[in-house]
Order: sequence, then C-alpha cells, then structure tokens
Amino acid sequence: MNMSISSKTRNLFYSLTLLLFIGLGFNSCSNDDSSIPTDIEQIIRSEESPIATKPFYFTPKNTFAENTKFFWYADQKLISEENSFTYTFAKVGEQKIALRAVENGRQRHYTYIFKVVADDTPEVPTEPEVKPELISLDLSLFNLSDGQATAGGKIWKGTFEEDAELHAGIFQFNHIAFPEYYTWMGFTVSNSQDNSDQINSEDGWLQNQWGTMPQGGVKGKGSPFLVSFADHKPNASLLQQGQKIAVDRFSSTVKITDDQNQYLAKSVSLAISPWPYYGILNGDAYARKFKKGDFFAIHIYGVNKAGVLSAEKPVTHYFVDFREQVGTISKDWNQVDLSSLGEVEYLLFFLETTDVGQWGANTALYFTMDQLTVEKIVK
Repeated sequence: MNMSISSKTRNLFYSLTLLLFIGLGFNSCSNDDSSIPTDIEQIIRSEESPIATKPFYFTPKNTFAENTKFFWYADQKLISEENSFTYTFAKVGEQKIALRAVENGRQRHYTYIFKVVADDTPEVPTEPEVKPELISLDLSLFNLSDGQATAGGKIWKGTFEEDAELHAGIFQFNHIAFPEYYTWMGFTVSNSQDNSDQINSEDGWLQNQWGTMPQGGVKGKGSPFLVSFADHKPNASLLQQGQKIAVDRFSSTVKITDDQNQYLAKSVSLAISPWPYYGILNGDAYARKFKKGDFFAIHIYGVNKAGVLSAEKPVTHYFVDFREQVGTISKDWNQVDLSSLGEVEYLLFFLETTDVGQWGANTALYFTMDQLTVEKIVK
C-alpha cells in the first residue's frame, strides 16, 4: 500500500519512517490485543520533508492480510483500530505512531516516525453559514371544534359568513361568501375524512364538497387542510407581464401579511378534491368522463410588492394529465416547487380543464392545499 494524504492536505509535506517487520518467528498473540508494543528492535528512517500539525489521512506502506487486526498508538494511547485513519499531531518535533498488527495469530510490530512542524498556514476567515428561514403553513392547531359538521369531519365556522377572514400564521387566504345563497369561493379549512363519490347521496355534492382524496392534510388522515373553490384560468390579458395585477378580482389568492419582511415562494402541497376526481373518472350531471387528450391543471402565479407578476411563467401542476394517454389519477399529496416564482406578496391559483362548455368549465373547480412554504429574505 502507499501512504496517502487527503486532498485538503495534499500540498503538505510529510516525513514517515517505517519500522521494518520484526519477530517473524513470534507466533503467539498477546492476551490483551490493545496492549502497547514494546519489543521494537530496529528503526530505519527515511529522509523526507516535514508534515504540518493539521489533520492528515494516513495509510501504511506495508501489505497486510484481509483479516489483520490493527492497533495504533500515539503518546501511549490507542488511537485507532482501522487500517487507515485521519490523525492530527498536537506537538512539533519528532513524533511516533506505533502499530501492532495481528495476522492469523502472529504479531508484527512497526513504528512510524514523523518530523512535525508548526502549521503556519494563515487562518482563512469563513463567513458564518446563514440557514434559510422557512415559514410553513401549519394547520394542525387550527380550531375546528366549533366548526360546522359535515361528512367525515368539520369545516371552518366562517365558511358561509360574508365578512369572515381566514388567517393562518403570516398567510391570509381570500374568502368570499354569500350567505343568502349558501355560496362561497376562495378558501376554507376542513378536516373531513370523507372522499367518497357523493353523486347519488341524499344531499349530493353541494353538501359534501369538503373532502380531499388523501382523506386529510399532509400530517395524516383527519388532519386539517385547505379546500378551495377556484376560478378557471382567465384570459391572458388579465395576467400580463409588467402589468398591474388586479388581485382583488380573483377568488383563490393568498397574501403574506408580514409587511416588515420580504419572502420568496418555496413550495406547496396539492391534492385533488373528490368532486372533480369522480367527475373526471366517471362523469356526472355536468362533467364528462376524461379521455385521451384531456387534462385538469392548476396554474400558480406570484405577484410581488410592486403589484406585478414576479415571474415570466406560472408554476403548473397537473392533477390529471391524459394529454398523451389515459392514465391513473394521483390521490396523494404532491409537493410542488414554487421557487421559480421568486419574491412574492401574493400567490394566485387558477384551475384549467379541457371539459369546457357554453357556460364555462364543466369539471368542478375545487382543489385542496396544505403546507404552503415561503422563505424570509435575510437582509
């Protein structure tokens, strides 16, 4: 073998002296394998350059059998039982590392001698690592105890209140309600575990629109999550680059309410709602069953503090993608990367379906969301 030094210390010189193999006729093994060898007979020094007092990787030159046991010592202490190891000398001057190698009951003793010099390499100051400060939506403490009962759980009590505001941490979720018509749009919170097809149930989908196919939030079955009744993707003229965006005219929007700091979009977890899932899978009174060429997607736009789009393109996630062929539909949470949106104050969510009729989308425009994450910009 060759003694090697790690790439970090390759430019350092070293001096190594190997004690030649002795005691070939010594066939018995010590009862204490960790004892320090004392029967050294001969040392031959090789004249090489010095090694500095910093960590270096040491591999002995000698060849050993695969089952060899290694006992390395420095300053009368056992420092390693590996063939090769990293070591740092604490002192300058001539220093020794002793080895007792036990091969098939036979011992070999070696001493390696180093000329150690002070490390005069100037310290390079390193900048402290700045870890990103990530802030994630946590609905686990959202109070649903006084919520409205529904199949498999409860929904936020303010779902059908006209002026109710939905806040969670630094996020404000847009919410619109028309109590007299028992209608709402935007976002609400649910913990419903029900993900069944309600098309033939007594109350139908309008009374049972609160589920998610994973049967709960990212934290598990029955944990809270967001339900959104969203807009279909609008005309491109309403979302032009460099143009002021009229955020208030859209339903599914999220605002970061911390005005003292700036934030980068990072990620969000999304899952399909039962109403569009079963409409796409089987068809219903309004929607048709999807075929090859169809898709159901969500487009996410960022709007910065200047009120314009934060990126050239939205982030698009396909809940159903049959553009190339009819496949399966994911019923799980999917984490979607939002980092391409950059610095944002608002996030806008729009659904798009290929099942569109005279009066608009036939697919039910619902989706579910959890674990929205942003990064605080450190100044």
